[in-house]
This record gives sequence, C-alpha cells and structure tokens, in this order.
Amino acid sequence: MAIKPTWRFFWKLMKTNVSSAVSLKLNFIIEVLFMAVNNVLLFVSWAIVFYMFREINGWNVNHFILMTGFFMIGYAVYSFCFRGIGDVLAGIIDRGELDTFILQPKNILLNVAGSRSHPSAMGDLIMGIAFVIWSGFTTWQTAGLVLICALTAFLTFFAIGVFAGSLAFWLKDAEGWCGQVINSLLTISTRPGSIYTGNVRLALTFLIPAGALTFLPVELVSNPKWSTALTLIGVTTAFFMFSVWFFYRGLKRYESGNSFGVRG
Repeated sequence: MAIKPTWRFFWKLMKTNVSSAVSLKLNFIIEVLFMAVNNVLLFVSWAIVFYMFREINGWNVNHFILMTGFFMIGYAVYSFCFRGIGDVLAGIIDRGELDTFILQPKNILLNVAGSRSHPSAMGDLIMGIAFVIWSGFTTWQTAGLVLICALTAFLTFFAIGVFAGSLAFWLKDAEGWCGQVINSLLTISTRPGSIYTGNVRLALTFLIPAGALTFLPVELVSNPKWSTALTLIGVTTAFFMFSVWFFYRGLKRYESGNSFGVRG
C-alpha cells in the first residue's frame, strides 16, 4: 500500500467532513457546547468526591484531572478523524454495504474509518489539553511522556472501535453489540483509575484495554518508570494490532459471501 496517496486521500476525507459540519454553523456550535457541558458535569461529580475524601487509593484530584485530560484528547482525535469506525462499521457490515468500500482502490479500513467525522470533538481536544496542563504534572521533563500517553489513548479508542465494529462479521445484527462494547469501555474509563485494584486491575491491563485510558498513563506521567512505559506501549500496540487483524480476518468471511446483513 502506498502511504503517501493513502494519507492524501484521508486528508481529503477530513476536509470534506469538516466542511460539511461547519457549513451548519449553529448546529456545530450547539454540539460543541453540549459536549463541553457534558464533560464538565462528569468531571464535577467526581471532583466533589475527591473534595470530600481528599484521596482515593493514593490518587488526589490532580491525578483525576490528568486522567480526564488524556481521555478527552484520545476520544477527541478518534471522534474527529475516525468516527466512522464506532458509528457505522457494524451497520455497514450488517447491511452488506461494505462492497462499496471494497470496490474502491483505497485502504478499506481507513476509508470506512474516515467516512464520518465529528468536528465538534475539537472542543473535547481543547478541554483535554487544558486539563492535562491544569493537572500540574505536565512539565518540560514529562512532555514526551504526555505525548506518548495522548497517542496511546487515541490508539486505544481506535482499536476498540475497530474490534467492536468487526464483531458484525461474526454476529448477526451487531450494531447493538458494538454500542454496548464502546459504552462499557467509556463507563469504565471515566472512573478514577485508582479504584481498580487486584485482579480487576490486571484484567483492565491485559484483557480489556481500559487501563491504557485510566491508571497507566497517569502513573507514567506522575511517577515515571520503565516498567509502566513498556506496559502501556506494549498493551496498546498489541490490542491495536489485534483489532486490525480481527477486522481483516472478518473481511475474509465477508468476501466469501458470509454476510448476515443481506435484506430480502
């Protein structure tokens, strides 16, 4: 696959999506405002808990601010660039509409992923950056670690979207399943990472990628260790590669005619 033409195509997809969204200026502004209000309300609810108890398993409110910042940044980049994965992939597979993308001389996964964008996620990105800075853990010494954590957060969201959407290759009417998987991850990842201990923590690190959105990035920036860095990068890379493999493995089933979504 030629990298330069592929990314040129993706860039044009983004320009088209953004132009379409910004053309409806009032809707765009309202979406940004509601997204910001939702984020603030979620943050305030947990900030009150930290105000009452000061610490939760060693975390104070600053740790939670940092975690929320990484979560917002990862989700914003995912929503802005690749929301087609989480929003439509399962439905496209269910209805047998993936043929349209297969017939195009473009990377199938990138084409589907970039087919939908939420430009209003720029509000999340701005708030996420502000939260990461506000946490007090971001310095010139930790700037590189902050960038790594932001990247792994985005890759985690992308990977879970690909995995959830690809379930449609194996399950009938999988749109509901896709939504449940993504919403479950969001629910787990908006709680302070310090509440997860023992076997639950191990499961969220090595089985479910929520650890890459909660405790691992915070621990890496607040208390840098090689073991934490290698764990975060390793589990993120592994799940990302698995999700891409899972998509293309399912695509072979689709190409063989095993499409559940054919309507008659």
